[in-house]
Amino acid sequence: MSAGADMTVGTDSRSLRARLEHYVARLLPAEGRLLRRSVSAKEEVVATLGSIELRRTRAGFVARTTVKGEQHLASRTALRRLADYTGGYNREGLAVASAKPVVQRPGAPGTWLVQIGLPGLYIASAAPVPRSGKVRIIAQPDEIFAVIRLPGRPPEDALTRGEGAIRAAIAGSSWHACGLPVLRLQALPGLLPWTGAYEVAIAVTTD
Repeated sequence: MSAGADMTVGTDSRSLRARLEHYVARLLPAEGRLLRRSVSAKEEVVATLGSIELRRTRAGFVARTTVKGEQHLASRTALRRLADYTGGYNREGLAVASAKPVVQRPGAPGTWLVQIGLPGLYIASAAPVPRSGKVRIIAQPDEIFAVIRLPGRPPEDALTRGEGAIRAAIAGSSWHACGLPVLRLQALPGLLPWTGAYEVAIAVTTD
């Protein structure tokens, strides 16, 4: 076999292996694919109030998608889109570094905004271009969040439950809520309903 033929076989093998790896990856739950390959964003703890941490996030860019529908179904759709984008399903075909948490917040009535950080990105145009307008690259300012960590999988009333606990903790302090509650996923949910953990956070400001 000639050297040229050897090179062709090698290239075909790598291409086949890449396609198989992509196919196998897509069999995993989207949240698993996304969270497993994401690093943890650097956040500064500026204060604690009982079980509540006040954390400062860094300004940067995020990949965000908007999804309609019920919270859990919308989350799965959004996680799949973000996992595909960061996994290389973009116009350049490049894997994109991502930083958890995955953040889900209410949007317009009946919609949810779901995003993940893009570390090391300093201008939006440097990010690979999404294949559709369903994923957008947007700037995110630095913020301070009051964060509570709760056990188990997020229930339907996770945001309401977390918001109540946070507002009770900051009542009487110098901190004031200045936004709607958001859901934050830092790790894979546990295999059983009573295992694992999630976070609820609200942007806050101080006097």
